Amino acid sequence: MAAHREEVFSSLETERPDIVLIDVTMSDVAGTAADIRARAPGVKVVAITLGETEAEVVRLAEAGVAGYVVADASLEDLTVAVESAVRGELFCSPRVAFTLLRRVGAMAIQIKSAEGEAGPLSELTLREQEILQLVDRGMSNKEIARHLGIGLATAKNHVHHILEKLHVHRRIDASIWYRRGGFHLKLEA
Repeated sequence: MAAHREEVFSSLETERPDIVLIDVTMSDVAGTAADIRARAPGVKVVAITLGETEAEVVRLAEAGVAGYVVADASLEDLTVAVESAVRGELFCSPRVAFTLLRRVGAMAIQIKSAEGEAGPLSELTLREQEILQLVDRGMSNKEIARHLGIGLATAKNHVHHILEKLHVHRRIDASIWYRRGGFHLKLEA
């Protein structure tokens, strides 16, 4: 057991573990996870974290963690996360899985945009993208206006333009579009 980065790296050399559990209370946990993977590529890192914020999930995923467990999870959840990591599988909550899938969808849109394939997201202004995020959080036009310090009519106009550009009729459809990373499911008739 190590409490600091230096102790973790020292243990990597002497003990050669298959799995390393790291706690987010350790400073720069994402950096530590990335450094562990760089120094010992075969070692799988499972993070024990305080929450499931999108920023935290993405940072840890980008650092290459193989598992993700909240601090108040049961011992059984921790065991399943470790066993899953050993098998090359990811054990995480549905919220973490959703966050990761949404991030992959957003990255796919960015790649397509970079390759010249324009999608609906590229049609939205930065302000409309910001408002779409607030719509996805369930905010009403009035709440959006108050949150952004704009007039109610302006908020309504932005939402109307978002719906038009995404070719949807309801706010819930725009939210579903956003949650899928900008992709609509095409259903066969």
